[in-house]
Amino acid sequence: MPVPSHPLRGIPWRTGLGLTVALVAAAAALVAPAARADGDPASDVLLTQSVFVPYGAPVSPPVVRQLEAVVTRAKAAGYPIKVAIVRVPYDLGAVTSLYGKPQVYAKFLGRELMFLYRGRLLVVMPQGYGYYDGRGRHGPELRVLRSLGIDKGPDQIVESAAGAVARLARAGGHPVAVPALAPQRSQGHNRIFLVIGGLIAAAILAFAIGLAVWLRGGPKLQDS
Repeated sequence: MPVPSHPLRGIPWRTGLGLTVALVAAAAALVAPAARADGDPASDVLLTQSVFVPYGAPVSPPVVRQLEAVVTRAKAAGYPIKVAIVRVPYDLGAVTSLYGKPQVYAKFLGRELMFLYRGRLLVVMPQGYGYYDGRGRHGPELRVLRSLGIDKGPDQIVESAAGAVARLARAGGHPVAVPALAPQRSQGHNRIFLVIGGLIAAAILAFAIGLAVWLRGGPKLQDS
């Protein structure tokens, strides 16, 4: 009867398994920086970018692009600034005790970034605005921000941030205009879950490919 001495012994599974492990590892590497919620997520993003909008916030892409555009315009006009949107406590990672304290958080975040960035920093929360400048200049900007209102919806708080950047730049002698929104806003989506979902699908596909290679490379059964 053709029964192998051991059903798995001698099966060349390393090729398929190796492919599976490699792709799953790559997926994990991509998920880690996006999904990480360490002590202060905004401090990670703002080291390399100028705008932090929480991944879980259902913000319309045109609204985010509007904020990014006005920040880019301000920098080109001689008024570089970074912006952090914090709408809910979860957006602060492990420092949720600073929620509702935009000025305190602005100082905290500015010190987190100080190793690589010592310039202007705007924090926007439903409770108001916070401002920090690692070079020590705060007074004029804080007076401008105290005169501004803020809208609290997911899109509206980002639009308020764009308006605040334009007002700050103008007060600093570098006037910029807020670009108009696209006529039709696309529906907001949760970017982090889309990323994770895609990577999980890639991992499942990798496993299926590895399993197929493994089974295809199995040994011929010998008669006993």
